[in-house]
Amino acid sequence: MKRCTRRSTTGWCNKVKQVRKHCEKHDTIKPAYLFSVLMTVYSHSRLSCYEQCPQKFKLQYIEKLETEEEQTVEAFLGIRVHEALEKLYRDLAHQKRNTLEELLGFFTTEWDTNWTDDISIVREEYHAENYLNMGKKYLSDYYQRYHPFNQGKTVALEDLIRITLDAEGNFKLQGYIDRLTETRDGFYEIHDYKTNSRMPLADYIRSDRQLALYMIGVQNQYPDVKDVKLIWHFLKFDKEIDSTRTDKELAQLKKDTIQLIETIEDDERYEAHPGYLCDWCEYQSCCPQWSHLHLIKEKPANEYLKDSGVILVNRYAEVRSAQKLANLQWDSELEKLEEALSSFAEKEHVEVVFGSKNKVRVTDSEKYSFPSKNSKEREQLEKVLQKYGRLQDVSQLDTAALGKVLQEKQWELEVLEALQTYIQVERKKRFYLSKIKE
Repeated sequence: MKRCTRRSTTGWCNKVKQVRKHCEKHDTIKPAYLFSVLMTVYSHSRLSCYEQCPQKFKLQYIEKLETEEEQTVEAFLGIRVHEALEKLYRDLAHQKRNTLEELLGFFTTEWDTNWTDDISIVREEYHAENYLNMGKKYLSDYYQRYHPFNQGKTVALEDLIRITLDAEGNFKLQGYIDRLTETRDGFYEIHDYKTNSRMPLADYIRSDRQLALYMIGVQNQYPDVKDVKLIWHFLKFDKEIDSTRTDKELAQLKKDTIQLIETIEDDERYEAHPGYLCDWCEYQSCCPQWSHLHLIKEKPANEYLKDSGVILVNRYAEVRSAQKLANLQWDSELEKLEEALSSFAEKEHVEVVFGSKNKVRVTDSEKYSFPSKNSKEREQLEKVLQKYGRLQDVSQLDTAALGKVLQEKQWELEVLEALQTYIQVERKKRFYLSKIKE
């Protein structure tokens, strides 16, 4: 079971807020020094963590909890593949070109040296050797595609890139570029290796924040830059996908990222966002959404059932179940009474039926059912409305508006009759209970 150990809360956000207020109040004081002391240098992964779950962000980055995180075989595979590709290009920079056999030998040695039985393999039908062979296939495909590796000059490998988002330098990020190359003077490429099991959608490539932020860093760090291309290598599929960003897009990215950082710093609650990713979270035992489950899991069965929280939830579930059953019984009786009241009102030709202290008003209403969206019948209905010049009257087929038109017979008889093929009318009685005034 994954465990996390709570150490101490840093009060980081309160310090940042105090610095901001101090700088705003004393406009003669430059905030640069104060921010250099207290301001957090963000990363794409830190921002993504907050977007995924503010509570996880708090536990990981503010309270800095220590965890016993299990390493997955997928993460282990990614690390070893990155190491092999880094060696390939680092040796090339020293005028040594590895053969494919040498590269695979390095990969296998690193795999064997670092492998431990604690590495988690979730899919039981596969073994460590399957993932080892996957890594060899990734490297072999890459080697054969790009050999002799003369597509550009390697400028940096696993290089720390610093990104400043504003002119004052108050908002900073950093990250590591897998490989930065220069194809010709001033034309740079940011390369990123992916061992994902799925190919991304085009929208992901266009909106990916990480490499776009690195692009800002390259523009700041290399004064001769003329253009930057972003390149993703999806190794499982032997695919290269490239993109770039306009100055306008980068300006918007800076603005959006600053807003996200301000949101993080202003957050006082850091509420959890429960979802499917919780199953892989190493902070479950400290998260208020899951900590009780981890507490009772550690108890033997006889103590587990005596836990006051377990007792309360079990009883609450019983009461809610009984309430639901009772409601169903009452609903059934109400339905029978409403049928009887409707029959009585029709027989006696009355609209209000009186009791000793209460009365019930019975009304008729019509409910119109229309073809579902994207159906063939819906398309035909829209064509009929368009033919008679009435589609705009119902706001491009607002069914609520069309129902009102039909109920009030606002259109010509010819139009109303043409629509009958596509419309079902359900008549329903409504009952309004009220007290009798004495």
